[in-house]
Amino acid sequence: MINITASGRLAHQPELKMGRQTNVCEFRLLSSRYARGEEHTEAVTFFCYGEEAERFCELTEKGQLIEATGTQETQRWTDASGTEKAAVKYKLTWWQAGPRSNRNRPAGDSREQAHAPRGSYQGQRPAVAARPPARGGQQDDGRERERVPLI
Repeated sequence: MINITASGRLAHQPELKMGRQTNVCEFRLLSSRYARGEEHTEAVTFFCYGEEAERFCELTEKGQLIEATGTQETQRWTDASGTEKAAVKYKLTWWQAGPRSNRNRPAGDSREQAHAPRGSYQGQRPAVAARPPARGGQQDDGRERERVPLI
């Protein structure tokens, strides 16, 4: 089994699609390097299913820095013209998101500018704790509070 760990920025906004029996999210990470004065961009494609796909699409956005680990899967097929094709993709086993990109946000957007690293390991969710109830003279406005991993 071949495993890879990659770090790069999301090439596009993650999109949840319905597969044969469950939801699927496929995404590419891009990383640039310079050699002999020229920029070279490398790309790697990951995919995940089910609840993990939903979480990934919910918590990430285009341009965000992501670290991901996955196991290699090579898909082979024959296209309509009879040409054999192959694609190498990696099934996501762990991921961690860095700060969200600010360049795709309109001015005055009130969303958080950065998030604590989040992720999962082989579909298992980390233990989380809800924000404690309001104390003293503070009023609870009834909104759901963000959950923070206890890592």
